[in-house]
Amino acid sequence: MSNNHFIIDKITGTFADDLLAAGFMAVLDNLYRRQVGIANMTQVDCGHYYQIMADAPLDLEKVQREAEFFIGARFLRTEGNKDKLPTGLPEAYFVDYKEKRDERNAFFDALNTLEKTVSKAYWRGDEEVLAYLPTPPDRHYDIYRMMNSPTTLIGYTRLVNQWVQVGESGRTGDVCYLLCQMFSSDADGRYQPNDVAAAVAAWKDIAKTEQWPLNDTITTASQVLNPAQGKGVNRPKPDGVSPTNLSGFWLLEWLKLVGFYQIGLTAVLRDSSDRKTYVPAAGRMTIRTREQIDIRFRNLTRANESATRADILTVLQYLRAFIRVTREAQEQPDMPQLRFSRHRSVRPADFIHGFHVAFYKNLGNAAAVMNMAFLNLPGWVQIHNADEAQQFLDILDEHAGIVRQFAENKGDELDLLGQYRDFVVADNLDPFFEFNTAYSSWLISAGEKPGFPPRKFSTHNLRRLLVSVQHDLSDIVESPGFINIARAIRESTVRAQYRKNQKNDKRYTVRYGLGRDLVRKAYHREEFVAALSEFLLTYNAENAQVLERYPKDKYPQYKYRWDVQTGDIKDILSLIDKYSNPPDLIAKLLVAYGYASDYQAKSEEEAE
Repeated sequence: MSNNHFIIDKITGTFADDLLAAGFMAVLDNLYRRQVGIANMTQVDCGHYYQIMADAPLDLEKVQREAEFFIGARFLRTEGNKDKLPTGLPEAYFVDYKEKRDERNAFFDALNTLEKTVSKAYWRGDEEVLAYLPTPPDRHYDIYRMMNSPTTLIGYTRLVNQWVQVGESGRTGDVCYLLCQMFSSDADGRYQPNDVAAAVAAWKDIAKTEQWPLNDTITTASQVLNPAQGKGVNRPKPDGVSPTNLSGFWLLEWLKLVGFYQIGLTAVLRDSSDRKTYVPAAGRMTIRTREQIDIRFRNLTRANESATRADILTVLQYLRAFIRVTREAQEQPDMPQLRFSRHRSVRPADFIHGFHVAFYKNLGNAAAVMNMAFLNLPGWVQIHNADEAQQFLDILDEHAGIVRQFAENKGDELDLLGQYRDFVVADNLDPFFEFNTAYSSWLISAGEKPGFPPRKFSTHNLRRLLVSVQHDLSDIVESPGFINIARAIRESTVRAQYRKNQKNDKRYTVRYGLGRDLVRKAYHREEFVAALSEFLLTYNAENAQVLERYPKDKYPQYKYRWDVQTGDIKDILSLIDKYSNPPDLIAKLLVAYGYASDYQAKSEEEAE
C-alpha cells in the first residue's frame, strides 16, 4: 500500500495545527529520503484541513519494515536536569543549554568589539559579514530558552524521551506507519478525518508489547505548543471548579514539538521578560521553498523588538525574504512555483496567509498566554518581473526604516505603530492614510529636536505603493496640478523646517499642523477647497515677499520656491470632482506626498 496524499485536520484554529503539519512533513521528509531520496512536498490550505501532497508515492508497508530512527527534537541538558536525563545515548541526542548560551554571549561580545559598520551589517541581515565573525548563535537558541523553564522542560523532556525510547526499541517503523495511516487520505486522495482513536489504539498495542506504561499515551498539552489550551476548567460538563490541564495523544504533541523547530519563531521582547511566538500559516507552499525563505527570514530578524514593532517587522521582513528567494528562483528549475511572468504574478500572501501570534506573559516560573492574534500578509505585494521585485524591496526597506524610528514607551509613537500595523496587515489604504496624517505631525515635531532629521517616505516609493494597492490612483498622483500642490505643502513644512534648523535659513514660515488641518476639513468639499485655497494664497504671497526682500541677483546662495499656478488649482478641483466626493482621498494623498521626500527632484535635504 502506498500514498502520496495526506490530511491534517485543523482542530484548534491556532498555530498548534500548523506545528502539527510541519512536524508531520518533517517525518515524511525523513521517510522519503530513506525510500526514494529527496521528494518535494506541497502543503495546501483546504479550509478546515491541510493537504500534504508529495511528488512520489510512499510505500507504507516498506515504511513499517525499514524506517530508521531520526532525531526530531533533542534533549535539552541544563544544570538542573542533567543528572535526570537518560544515559548511554549518543551525544547527538542532546543539546547543552549552557554551552549554547556561552556560545551566543561570546559571539555578541566579539561583535561589540568590531567596527560599527560590521555590527550594523549584521543586524541588517547581511550574510557575508558572518565570515568575519565567530560562530553565530544557534538558530534555535530562543526555542531552547523558551523550553528551559521549570514547568515546560519536564513535559518537553518526557516527549523527547518517549520518541527516543521508540527508536531504541526498534519500533520506529511501526510508529511511523501508525502516523501515516492516521493522516492518510482515502484511496482517491480525497479528504477523510484523522482517525486519532485508531492511532491511540495502535500505539497501546505497541506499548503493551514493549511493556511501556499505558498512562504515558496521553500527555499534558503545553501552552508553548497549544496556545489556546491553558490550565482551567476544561471538562465539557464540569462538576466542580478545580482547574486542570488539557491533554492529548503524545505522538501529536511530539509532532508539534518537531514542527516548532521547523517553522516556529519565538523571542523575548526588548526591555522585557515577556515573549512572542510567531508561526506562519501556509496557503500553498512546498517544503523546499519554505526552507529557503525561512533561512533568509531568520537572518533578517536577528534583533529583539518591542511588542508592536515585532509584529510589523515580522511581516515586513518575511516579505523581504520571500521576494529575495523569488528573484533567485527565476534561475532555479527546482522552484517552479515562484516563477513570474508577464501573465503570471507571484503573490506572497498566496503562499503564506500570515502569522499566528501568541503573547506570553512571564510569571516567574511559568508563562501564560495573554493574547492571540493573526497577522495577514498584505495582498498588495504582487510581482510580475525582476524590476517589480526590486521596487518592492526598496519599499519594504524604506518602511522598515521608518518603523524603527518609533519607541513603544512613548504614547504618540505607540499610536503610530498601531496605525501602521493596521495598514500592513490589510489590503486597503484607509489605515495607511490614518497613519500618514498622524505621521505628518510627528515629522514636524521630531524635526524640531536636535540630531539627525527623521526619516520620510520617498515620493517614488510612495507612488509605487499606492498604485499597487489601488491602481486608479495613478491618474491622481501623476497629475501636474497634484504634484505641484503637494510640492507646495512640502516646501511649507518639512523643507522649510529643514532650512531653518540645518541651514539657519528662516525666510519661509514653517506651517505647523498643515497636514492635519487639511485632512480635518476634507469631509466637506467647500470647506476643503476654502482651506486649500487659503494655504495656496498665503504660499504664493510669501514667495513674492521673499523674492522682494531677497532679490536673486543679491542673494545667489539662496534657493527659491515655485509658485502654484491657476492651472494647478484647476487640476486639483477636477480631480476632486472626478475621484473624491467628499474630497478626503485627495486631501490624504496631498498630505502623504507633501510630507514625503522628492528624491527624483534631488531635494535640498537629500543632497545634503
